[in-house]
Amino acid sequence: MPENSERTVDQAASISAGEFAARVAYNLVIYLLTPLFALFWCWRCLRNPAYRDRVLQRFGFRFPQTEKGSIWLHAVSVGEVQAAIPLIRRLLRDHPSRRVVISTVTPTGAERVKALFGQQVEHCYLPFDTLGGVRRFFDAVQPDIALIMETEIWPNLFHECGRRAITLLLVSARISP
Repeated sequence: MPENSERTVDQAASISAGEFAARVAYNLVIYLLTPLFALFWCWRCLRNPAYRDRVLQRFGFRFPQTEKGSIWLHAVSVGEVQAAIPLIRRLLRDHPSRRVVISTVTPTGAERVKALFGQQVEHCYLPFDTLGGVRRFFDAVQPDIALIMETEIWPNLFHECGRRAITLLLVSARISP
């Protein structure tokens, strides 16, 4: 394991009491809100049938199974997918033996991934930021690098990257101090 990965795992394992309390509070709120997420998603599915596609992935189930060492890129919707096209093409060209997994949140993003790359990549929806959903996602996809387009910040997702020593990069993101 590279030296930087070991440091990441050590840092993830040694959090302060304040950080621990914040994570517990965040997860409590997420789990309390999960029934509301489910109701919202049911409403969304009624209004737009495209949201019914692979709805279980939103809750952390039925992801594509890939071999360890995949490259995972998250692009929320069409705009982020469009912005990622050169990067995805480069990843496919430079790493032909590795599976590229692209996650989106919207069906329009999923459609764009399919139209652009077809079977060259795996597509899935990103689960809600629950501990179980995020862990099942990583168990299935098994990336060793995570590329997040724009500014998508999900505490459990990022924490799990650190816990599993997955290199995490924000691509094309702006974060204020």
